[in-house]
Amino acid sequence: MALRFERERAHPPERVWRALTERAELSAWHPTPFELDRLPGGAVKYASGAGLPAMEDGEVLDFDPPRLLAYTWFEDRLRWELRPQGDGCLLVLTHTFGERFKAARDGAGWHVCLWWLSRHLDGAPTGRGDDVDGLPRGGRELNEEYLRRFDIPPEKATPPPSG
Repeated sequence: MALRFERERAHPPERVWRALTERAELSAWHPTPFELDRLPGGAVKYASGAGLPAMEDGEVLDFDPPRLLAYTWFEDRLRWELRPQGDGCLLVLTHTFGERFKAARDGAGWHVCLWWLSRHLDGAPTGRGDDVDGLPRGGRELNEEYLRRFDIPPEKATPPPSG
């Protein structure tokens, strides 16, 4: 199962590329900031610390600046494509899941993270909570929407939605 997001950005691919690959920029919007070896087969070393999940290193699958970055994230694969479009670009994220039942949680998470990425690129305040004015919707509501979209019964979702 795969989930695909497309977002038009008013920023050139080179600017968005930095936000996708530089640790200081990732920390503003990505759920698991990382440093990576910039070649296929290289390591993705996820940050650890308060508020971050413990993760094993991932692997770089594709690296073609500033248009393509793909790597493993847990047992999943993330593929980020940047396509020039006028003065900006089209950002395409394809998340291929190792386990279908976590698609709702991760889909809702990427929905919010891409919103944070947009704010970061625009120079607006960022963070990881969902209590900022303008957030598209709260995490719980988004998770419920993705459960419906993927026809995942809440009792089978991983992790189960919080009450």
